[in-house]
Amino acid sequence: MSTLYPRLIEVHRVKTSAVSSGTQNVGLTTYSGAEQSTTASDADGEAVLFTNIPCSIQADSLGRTRNGMLPTDITTKPTWLIIIPSSALPQYSVRDRDIIVDDEGYRYGVAQNAWTVLGYNLSVIREEV
Repeated sequence: MSTLYPRLIEVHRVKTSAVSSGTQNVGLTTYSGAEQSTTASDADGEAVLFTNIPCSIQADSLGRTRNGMLPTDITTKPTWLIIIPSSALPQYSVRDRDIIVDDEGYRYGVAQNAWTVLGYNLSVIREEV
């Protein structure tokens, strides 16, 4: 960790079930999207890809109020910017819809990933508990 990247994160990816059918018929294949695991050892159905990745987590936009009626209404779905140095993760290692878990236990869904010369800029939304 450093002054520029004081936080640590993990990168998770939701496991999917792939279709293994020899037919080319549209609509006659099995489900191939995300599935929640039923095993106790993997309750979230996620694969942990990377751990102890240094980063900087910064507030990006405020989000929206739930009903917008009162100034004190709580906001929902604020976006955050996670900056990861290029020395910590290689290009193409983070995808949209990956899950980021920070050192405080917060979970973020990757909305957009952008690779720059300096590393990743991830636009994320903190998941609500």
